[in-house]
Amino acid sequence: MSVRVRLKDVASAAGVSVAAASLVLNDRPIRMSKGKRKLIIETAKKLKYVPNQNARSLVTNTSMLLALLVPDIENYFFASLAKRIEDTCRSYGYSLIVANSDDKEKIEHELLIQLDSQDIDGLFLIPSQESVKNKAALKAEVTRMSCPVILTDRLLGIDWCDSVGSNNYSGGRQAAEILLRHGHTRIACISGDRESDTSEARKAGFVDGLSEAGFPINPELDVNGDYRFGSGYEAADSLIDKGATGVFCCNDLMALGFINRLNERGMRIPDDCSLIGYDNTLNHLGVGQNLTTFDQGIAEMAKTCSSQMMRRISELQKDARNKTWLESPVTHVLEPTVVHRGSVRNFSSTTN
Repeated sequence: MSVRVRLKDVASAAGVSVAAASLVLNDRPIRMSKGKRKLIIETAKKLKYVPNQNARSLVTNTSMLLALLVPDIENYFFASLAKRIEDTCRSYGYSLIVANSDDKEKIEHELLIQLDSQDIDGLFLIPSQESVKNKAALKAEVTRMSCPVILTDRLLGIDWCDSVGSNNYSGGRQAAEILLRHGHTRIACISGDRESDTSEARKAGFVDGLSEAGFPINPELDVNGDYRFGSGYEAADSLIDKGATGVFCCNDLMALGFINRLNERGMRIPDDCSLIGYDNTLNHLGVGQNLTTFDQGIAEMAKTCSSQMMRRISELQKDARNKTWLESPVTHVLEPTVVHRGSVRNFSSTTN
């Protein structure tokens, strides 16, 4: 059985005190030559020394733990975002705890208390829809946290906490412009959860884009979905039978359901109907390779969240009273980009 290498073993091999080795390996200030500092670091690597995180926390006053609270970890977008945030956190030396609120305010409240008790250094919070509707209570929850908080993905239009998210309105508007540019006028929309601010923003942008071009959406072509495969599948028959030639789905999973039903009817995208999705989360799963969609820039969102978190943690370490994420909050709004994959074609009266 292998014996764990301890800090005193590194110090002994490098010919320095345990205190000196600890300060160097925790990147703390110490008066020491560059050569001696390099020797300590190389000795630790040679001995395969792994710091004891509990002991390290006492020295650095950090747990090196961050947390991400998501509404639904089974949602492809949130799962992909969690993976990216974990990757960027690891690059800074942090571990990430991922917790799931089931999009419920009560569960979210309980998890926030638990996470804060674990002395996490920072929290990425994707608020539940119930919390989004009750911003005053959400503000109170965030203010009570003893670590920096970044509201992630779901932009709430608030000025009391750091936020990072995508411009969903812009994405919806661009979707309308694409379908109109290809000559479509019988255009349908399958929106997501009506309680979802992100879905409503996408739909609002889409509807405004159509209206301002002189083609207000026909109510019978305006369908409420729920972000799941089944709602896209179930909406397909009605929309096609009512003459829709172009369809915008507010996420890729609903678009996949729509495609599946059309295929069962012997129809194909884009020959029989043009289609646009949203999120760009399915391609890596081997499906949706031909679906034109919008990429929210998950990698950029994760990078922006993590770099902002590092700034806030650094500011807090300099002054424990310095809650800059609340006192001088910053909002980063990322622009979605369209990924053309051939599911939109020019409208022809002979198409349907």
